Amino acid sequence: MISALTPYNQLFVNNVDALQTALNKVESELSSGLAVTSASDAPDQVSAILQLHANIQQNQQIQKNLTSVQSQVQTADQNLSTASTIMDQVATLASQGLGLDSTAQTRQQLATQVTSLLQQMVSISNTSVDGSYIFGGDSDQNPSYQFDPTTSMLTRLQIATATRQVQDASGGTFAIGLSANQIFDSRDALDNPISGQNVFDALQSVITALNTNDTPGLQASVNIVQSATSYLSQQQSFYGNVETKVSTALTNTSNLNVSYQKDLSNRQDADATSAIIEMQQYSTTLQAAIAAQAKMPQTNLFSLMGG
Repeated sequence: MISALTPYNQLFVNNVDALQTALNKVESELSSGLAVTSASDAPDQVSAILQLHANIQQNQQIQKNLTSVQSQVQTADQNLSTASTIMDQVATLASQGLGLDSTAQTRQQLATQVTSLLQQMVSISNTSVDGSYIFGGDSDQNPSYQFDPTTSMLTRLQIATATRQVQDASGGTFAIGLSANQIFDSRDALDNPISGQNVFDALQSVITALNTNDTPGLQASVNIVQSATSYLSQQQSFYGNVETKVSTALTNTSNLNVSYQKDLSNRQDADATSAIIEMQQYSTTLQAAIAAQAKMPQTNLFSLMGG
């Protein structure tokens, strides 16, 4: 098709289209706040922008995971603190049983109290947060122990390892928990309780000595409880260290997220001040061009013949 426009008019139309396109782009930047909304806007920035979006998404997931772990670890630390208090109470009751005025009857009464404390200890070993048993290790959907206070029967329901780790912002990982078997029921290779490192066994030794009115056995159990208390404190210190690691990792993810967002903003966000100035310039130029075109003489062959 042959254009009816003169070369000059065609150039004017092209220039007006270019100005209108530039004006539309600036207006879009101001309304969206983004200077880069498609690959054609900044081809050299596309790869970096896409990578930053991926980094931000990954970092936010790491932050979410760490926050979840932080809640579990804090709960574990608090519960083990309660467990240490229970051990102190057991030691006190055992010491009372060694008093000169203790009788077989009073010792049985003390045994009942220690049994109640053992039941509390088992409950701590089965602590759950958001549907997961925090001392369940790699099998955190099931409780590890069961206690029947009527028979004083303690049943181990599972043997679980604890290999789970959480990732930090740098890509490194660290362990986040121990199993109830490790904390409360430490055993040797032959599955025998390790004296002084098995919390449940320590409490049961006190109960047995009190119920059987066994003074030497009770004295021995006091020492076992003290050793088991120290062992329990060591397990609690593990969670204290994990809390510190999680807190540091959360700070780092937060800082990294700010850095990513700043870099992304520099690459794709619009400069509002510059955009407003450009919009005014394009608008003024466009209006001036249209006004100038309107003043141009509109002549053609027929008008010349008519003259």
